[in-house]
This record gives sequence, C-alpha cells and structure tokens, in this order.
Amino acid sequence: MTPTAPFDPTESAAATHLVLADGHGNRSLWPGHIAVPAGWLTVHGPASYAACLAHAEAAGN
Repeated sequence: MTPTAPFDPTESAAATHLVLADGHGNRSLWPGHIAVPAGWLTVHGPASYAACLAHAEAAGN
C-alpha cells in the first residue's frame, strides 16, 4: 500500500481539508492537519476534499 501525500484527494467524507484564500483572491485546497501558512485565511472547512473542491470551484478558482 502506498501512503497518500498530504495534498492528495481522498474518497473519504471525513473533514480532511480546508479552502484557503489570500489577499489577492486566490484559493487553495489545504490539508486540515497542516498549519495554515502566513498570509492565508481559512474560508471553508474543515470538510471533505470533495466539498472543499466544490467550494473552491464555485468561487471561480
């Protein structure tokens, strides 16, 4: 079994990711267990990867 990297999507509905935004309006999917980098704010989550992806896509990124 190959371990998944922290940025890899999962099939789980568990709250594993966040959607972050920076001051320029960029969005990023982020693993929920890693500290949010300076300059970014959590705008959605923690939620499943799929829910975070849908949120980010709805925001236009």
